[in-house]
Formats: sequence, structure tokens, C-alpha cells
Amino acid sequence: MITEIVGPWTITTDPQRTKKFYDNHHYLSQDCNCEYCVNYLLACEQFPPTIYRLFESLGIDPRKEGEVSEFGKSAEGLYHYIVFYHFVGEIVKEPSSALASPDFHVEGFSVSFTNDLDLLPDDFPMPAVQIMLEMQLPWLLGL
Repeated sequence: MITEIVGPWTITTDPQRTKKFYDNHHYLSQDCNCEYCVNYLLACEQFPPTIYRLFESLGIDPRKEGEVSEFGKSAEGLYHYIVFYHFVGEIVKEPSSALASPDFHVEGFSVSFTNDLDLLPDDFPMPAVQIMLEMQLPWLLGL
């Protein structure tokens, strides 16, 4: 296990075991091919390098197994997405409860971790942590 500090969080991760899981799973659009999910897959290709490095350090392929939710268009014309994924690891240290927002903000993305494992696939290796990202994305379909 590798120990990482991500914003106010300290986590351990096993990126090789996580990557092995994601390598054997299908793209998100094979579970749901709605326009919002397909747009998210296109947007994954344009994530900032910091976000790509975070996914890579955890062993996650953002185009695969996970949950994607879209919450409407902003006045700026961007779409509000909340997504979560799982990775093999543990939360070592959480942010202080005194923090107004425990999320880590980087390049327009809000990132947090939890031990509450929603929709964890039955075959996902343990121990597992859930990462949640909130972001505003452009509409890329039909461009």
C-alpha cells in the first residue's frame, strides 16, 4: 500500500490492484448510454493533468466502472456532474470536523473520500474507499 496526502486527506492505496479491477470492466456507457453519461466520457479526455494524475495514482480509469450523475446546466452553460469511484485502500486521516468544507478543490473539481461504499461491485477487492468528485463540464456531444 502507498500512502498519499490529497488535500486534507491521508489515504493508503494499492493502485495495481485497483487498476487490475478497472482493466477488466467495461466503459460507463455500456451501463448507461444516455447523453449525459456519453458527454461525461468525452469530458474525461479533457480533464486537467492534476485530475488525471489523481486517477492514475489511485489506479482508476475514469471512463469505467463508477457512478455518474448530472444535475443541470448552469448560467455559464456548463453541466453540473457528481461522480464517484472506488479504489483499493483506506482512509488514514480525515479532515478536521472544524473545517467548513472537507473537500479538496483543484482546478474546478471538488474531491472527497468516504468509507460509505455506494454501489460497490460485488467483485471489488477490499479494503475499499469511495472517491467523489463534483465538477462543471462543457457539453461536448455534437461538437
